Amino acid sequence: MNLITTLLLAAAGAAAPPTEVAVLSTLHGLHAEVPGYGDAALADAIRDLSPDVLCLEVSPEALAERRAEKVKVEYPAVVYPLLDRERYDTCTLEPEREAAQAIIGPYVAANQAFSDGSPDAAKAFSGYGEAMYALLKHHWRDAASVNDATTDQMMQGKHAIQEALIGPGEAAGWAAWNRHFSERVREAAAKHPGKRIVALVGAEHGYWLRRDLASTPGITLLDTASLLRRVENGVREH
Repeated sequence: MNLITTLLLAAAGAAAPPTEVAVLSTLHGLHAEVPGYGDAALADAIRDLSPDVLCLEVSPEALAERRAEKVKVEYPAVVYPLLDRERYDTCTLEPEREAAQAIIGPYVAANQAFSDGSPDAAKAFSGYGEAMYALLKHHWRDAASVNDATTDQMMQGKHAIQEALIGPGEAAGWAAWNRHFSERVREAAAKHPGKRIVALVGAEHGYWLRRDLASTPGITLLDTASLLRRVENGVREH
């Protein structure tokens, strides 16, 4: 074996290790309604997953300003104080304002057209969503159950019927918004080989992001629910 071949083989063996990614679903305002996954439990879950990098479901502007959030109330309550204490590296998942509007505009228009044109179906779907969340609140005992396969299946089913009812505008907007999240996680993984990323997303996005990242080269997708349960049982990893 000549020297050049030896060096090439050594370089191949020294390829960057995969980046671990855990998707951690959050509940926004529902943290206050799920005793096992309140603010303190969310902070514990983030720490228990031992991230090197946190990918946050906010825009770059929102993170810079640390603005109050009407929907994602866990950010001022939990995430931003945790950033001050732990000093994690961060990435943002949501697009900047102009890009966000390009995605959201057609999506909102499709949903408004559905509401105006099919009021009975819109009312039935609203009732379905309320009933689904009422059931899930009984299932959600802790952070692990919010991130388990049952929750993901329920959320995937909700969006399947939502897309079937509302049509292509709903499907395209939902896919584009989630795809932006996935692309940002991939960028963070490329910048932090061998590290662990925890991506915080609302519970309805969890199934989509896990499914999309599962087969990504250079990323090892972690089973968030299993990791959290191991910590509860006293077996800490990483």
